[in-house]
Amino acid sequence: MQNEKLEVKGGRLVYERGRGKVTITGLEGNMVRLTVPEQIEGMPVTEVYKKAFFNCRYLRCLTLPDTLEKIDNWAFAHCQQLERVELPWRRMSLGKDLFIGSERLRKIVLRPVEETAGLMTGAAGGGPEAGGCVLCNGAEISRLLAVAATKMEDPHLFCIEEAGTQEWLKRWDARMLVLMHEDDNDGYDKQVLAGEEDYERTDQVRFRNLKRQAKVRLALLRLLNPCGLPPETQKELEEYLRAHTKGCRFEETWEVVCKEYGDDQEYYELFAALGCVTEDNFDGILQDIGEEHTEMKAYLMRYKEQHLGHRDFFDGLSLDF
Repeated sequence: MQNEKLEVKGGRLVYERGRGKVTITGLEGNMVRLTVPEQIEGMPVTEVYKKAFFNCRYLRCLTLPDTLEKIDNWAFAHCQQLERVELPWRRMSLGKDLFIGSERLRKIVLRPVEETAGLMTGAAGGGPEAGGCVLCNGAEISRLLAVAATKMEDPHLFCIEEAGTQEWLKRWDARMLVLMHEDDNDGYDKQVLAGEEDYERTDQVRFRNLKRQAKVRLALLRLLNPCGLPPETQKELEEYLRAHTKGCRFEETWEVVCKEYGDDQEYYELFAALGCVTEDNFDGILQDIGEEHTEMKAYLMRYKEQHLGHRDFFDGLSLDF
């Protein structure tokens, strides 16, 4: 088979034809958004070949067609800007390490097709061929699935047809707890022995800090997407985040919220609701924010006035004689 090219906005989609079907083999150009068509030259697009989108540095949003049947190994690996992928919600053949190195991926949106229309409602009869109850809404599934594909180091969790079901959530939480319970030094010796010479990455103190930050991200994401979350697991995650807020021995909860979600009020609201903002650390939090994230700074000021018992000095003066 010979590679052919389809002109798309901002570049060219590379493909091969064979046996009445089309396989996507590559992408040329610097497009930010791409929707792969269902048909090319009258034939259905059924496969994304291995490394087809490997290292597409500018691609942020990718939509794949309902006709898709197979995605090969490393298809979307090391796409540094990739944030959102939309897939048909049904069974298909999936290769390994599809999104390895695509660390900014935030959503894998599952689009219902004919056989799954109406299922993704949060309480319907189950995912396609999974037989379980779908507990999550579409937004929650998209976030949890993206983390499963990039952070959980368990290929069995990236399972499109079971995503959002009770059994899938149990496996997701079990894997999350394994990662949460890992010693902060786990993996350090392996990294050093691998020949990593960059001191910034092999310094053990820095390594432990990054490990705790990774745990904080998992905990925050799960609490913000709590479908099917057992109460005891919720309590454990909340306690971990409170134990790493501003003013504690380690401050990774605040570091992640401030540096990575500085303009996202959803994270600040959770941070505050967990009790991570106190009278003792409030001034330090404002100092860290500085002149940035003005809306979040205003939110925290309102939070202090409403929840921390703060009153202006003059409000406390009585005019009654």
